[in-house]
Order: sequence, then C-alpha cells, then structure tokens
Amino acid sequence: MTIDMHAHLLPRDMVSDLFWNTSIRISAKVLNMSEDVLNQGAKMQETINNVDGCIKAMDEAGIDKRLLMGVDYGLSRTGEGKWSVEEMNQWFANQVAEYPDRLYSLCAVDPRRGDRAIKLLEKAVEEWDMKGVKFYPTCGFYPDDPAFDPFYKKCVELDVPIFSHTTPFGLTLLEGKYANPIYLDGVAARFPDLKIVLIHFGGLDWMLKSVSIMQARPNIYADISANQGQALYWTAQYVSNLNNIINAKSLMAPFSDRIMFGTDWPALDAIMSSKDWVEWVKNLPDKGKEYGFDFKQEDIQKILELNAKKLLKL
Repeated sequence: MTIDMHAHLLPRDMVSDLFWNTSIRISAKVLNMSEDVLNQGAKMQETINNVDGCIKAMDEAGIDKRLLMGVDYGLSRTGEGKWSVEEMNQWFANQVAEYPDRLYSLCAVDPRRGDRAIKLLEKAVEEWDMKGVKFYPTCGFYPDDPAFDPFYKKCVELDVPIFSHTTPFGLTLLEGKYANPIYLDGVAARFPDLKIVLIHFGGLDWMLKSVSIMQARPNIYADISANQGQALYWTAQYVSNLNNIINAKSLMAPFSDRIMFGTDWPALDAIMSSKDWVEWVKNLPDKGKEYGFDFKQEDIQKILELNAKKLLKL
C-alpha cells in the first residue's frame, strides 16, 4: 500500500484575486508565456482539480490513500480569498467525505487567528474528522511564537499532529525565512506530546538541519513531498542523504519510523509524475545499490505506508 501524505485541491475561490493575478503575472514572465494562455490553462486544470480527478490520478499513480489540504493565505499580504477560512475547510471536509476509505484531510488555518483558529480546529477534528493541522509559515509568522501556545495545547488535547511547510521555496509575495524548521524546535520542546511533521523535509536547503532537529526531538516527523527535484537532478546526493538518515543511530525514535511519503500533487507532477515518484521510492533498494548503499525493504514500507498509518491512526 502507498499513502500520499501531502496533496492539494486548488479551488479558485480559496485565494484572493491579488494572489491569483500576481502568480499568473510572475509565472508568465518566468515561462515567457502570455497571461491569457496561463489563465486558460488554469481554467482547464480546474475541470480535473476536484475529488474525482484526484482519485483518477491516484489510481494512475498507484496511490491507495491520500491526505489533502488547503492553505490559509488570508493573513498574508495577498489578503483573504472569496471563501472564509471556515468555508474553505468545510469544502475540503465535504470533498474527502465522498471517498472516506481513500481520502483524508487537514485543517488549514493560520494560528494568528487566535480563538477563531482554536474553534475551527475543534470543529474540524470533532465534527469533520480532519486528521491534523496544516501551517504555511511563509504567510508571515514564526511557528514558535508563544502567542500560539493555546493553539498547540488544543492540538495536544485533541491528539492531532501539526504539518508545517519547511522549505524556503514559497509562492509569490510570501517569504521563505519563516519556514526554517528551526522555528519548530522550540514548539517541539515546549510540547513534547505534540507530533510535528516537517513538510518537504526542509527541502534542498534545510534537510540536514531538519535531521539535526529530529535527532533531539522524537515528536518531530518529516514527509518527502516535493523532493522530486532533488531525486531527479541531484540523485546521487539525495540517495546518499536518505541512506545516511534512515540508517543513522538516533538517541530518540529511529528516523526510519518518522519519514513518510508525499507528492505535493498536482504541482510537482510537472517535475516528476506521481507514478514515477512512487516507483522511484519503491525502487530505492535497487537504486541504492547503484551508489553503494543498502536500503532495507522494511524501511521503504515504513516510508510508503506504515509510518503514515501510525501517525494518522488509520
């Protein structure tokens, strides 16, 4: 079985016009394409960017279960979307309810929303069966701000994990510095019963920093979503890093018990298809031999399935 611990649906009304128009404008410059073409492409994408399209993509990629999430961009400089944060999360809850045996969701909320965030979290977990919380610090906050401690206490009370974006790569108008995984170390220290997932495993820049933090914090986990670029363009280094991490002797919980598979679908399919990414990870025992490493099949099974099942209590 393969469980994808990081994927998205991207409804247009989830983000503001400023966010959308700026993203299109910058992308047009980078790709040397007209904004009209990109807007038309985005509209076409929306026709398959729904729960049925998600399931179809999962079947094609060999993914059995998937964790979906939105993003609360409302307090960033892009401003609120057409939907309120409550409406966005309820939309996701309704989507995954159509395939309860295959899809799960996270509550996406900015902790700066204070009591409103806590109330939304309670509703999301207790009424909508959401499995945890999605943070996007690049919207402009450091996760270790003590003002968020009441939110973290509620997460511990509800026994749900936090998933936090941890790579400097972000979206237009957002700032990568807030996503440094070091800002989750203090949270893990103050709340040792709170499980924290480093989304993207720190990316190319902060993977080893993530490992050093995990060494001291047994309540910190990581997913390898959006690592496709590293696997494709820096293959030898990435395979070496994974091998060293999985086999490292940790004073706390083994790293092999805390790393999980993810795709960041649909965005990263432009770099490597989800099907190819699944196969790349499955083939790590053979791929590792090419570079002189020994990946155990049991560890690959943990990454693809078992660790996710345990964390989400599936």
